[in-house]
Amino acid sequence: MLVEGPAGELSAITRRRRGAPPPARGGSDGPDPVSPSGLARLHLVHGFVQPTGVRSRLLRLPFLLVVLGLLAVWMAPPAAATPAPRVEARTAVVMDAATGAVVWQRQEHRPVLVASTTKILTALVASEAYRPDRVFRVPLAAERVDGTRFGYRTGWLIRRHQLLTTLLLASANDAAETLAAAHPGGRAGFLRAMQAKADALGCTDSTWRDPSGLDAPGHRGSAADLAVLGRALLGEPELAKLVGSPVVRYRWPDGHVQVLTNHNHFVSRGRDPGALGVKTGYTVRAHSTIVAAQRRGGRTLVAVALGSDRMYDDVRALLGYGFKARPKAGAEVLGVTAAPEARPAAHSPERVLPPPAERFTGRGPAPSPLVERLGLRLLAMPMPLAACAGAGFLVVGALALLWLRPGRR
Repeated sequence: MLVEGPAGELSAITRRRRGAPPPARGGSDGPDPVSPSGLARLHLVHGFVQPTGVRSRLLRLPFLLVVLGLLAVWMAPPAAATPAPRVEARTAVVMDAATGAVVWQRQEHRPVLVASTTKILTALVASEAYRPDRVFRVPLAAERVDGTRFGYRTGWLIRRHQLLTTLLLASANDAAETLAAAHPGGRAGFLRAMQAKADALGCTDSTWRDPSGLDAPGHRGSAADLAVLGRALLGEPELAKLVGSPVVRYRWPDGHVQVLTNHNHFVSRGRDPGALGVKTGYTVRAHSTIVAAQRRGGRTLVAVALGSDRMYDDVRALLGYGFKARPKAGAEVLGVTAAPEARPAAHSPERVLPPPAERFTGRGPAPSPLVERLGLRLLAMPMPLAACAGAGFLVVGALALLWLRPGRR
């Protein structure tokens, strides 16, 4: 039985039952009884008791993770260089068609036998020299020419488009001789026109002595010059359509129609999406030769392989490398692509990137040099590593927002 005493005694009992408040820190009663060794006092956070010092360190954790992430990006090595293509050809080059810049080359300016890739230049001269409705009479020299013939007979009348079709798709030497013989200056005049056209396009290494590409004395071309000629042909709609066609319908003089398959397997076999042409060739002395063009992802490349026994493998390796790489700073520019004052000197990184003020935001003031360098490092990282870094930054940002949200104690 509880007997009530004085009011002061009941108050003391009540305080003992509710728990007396801890003495004030730094008071005259001595050290805090809860932390006798001087540790920070405890606070209850979501049901867990944490020292305020520990919580302070946890608040710093997201910022520490951000700093570590930025250091990882800064110290990450750039993406590994693309391995050089494995090419068997004696001379070779892969060129960016838009700029003429060389992406990779092997003795690109060495004049060698080029076989029927010569017909690229023959077609360019013929399409420029003769009207589209021109009809040609087949000369005796065409019927007797050595090498690949389509079957034209002396005296037959053949239209320009038909001759260009068999010249480029069937590599017809009799078509080349028919076109050359019709020149106002005769065959010799046509050869002079071939040399003049090549010179005007910026070719520097080649001499042209045969419209078909047979191994005539002094007939030589370089991989660099053939890349320039291949790009020029792609700029002519009629010729570009022909070399990029897997098959075409050809009408003979007697009216019957034949389906011609492109001799260039890079186009006709359908294994190479985006293949644009251009021309193959072969003689015993020249071995296989090829000028190939392909478009991927908005870029067009021209690859040339001369003196190869695996020409299709070679150009696939060249193009595969070219689409993964970019012309290096100071890369050579082939042919005439623009007026000298307007031609870009090289594909340096500064030319590839937009102006500094627009690199990351597209507008507004330029970022600080540190931010810009970090951004460029991120862009240079391999894709999987860059994706992981981006995901890590998102996680760190989310943690920081959670820790710093209003009302958190």
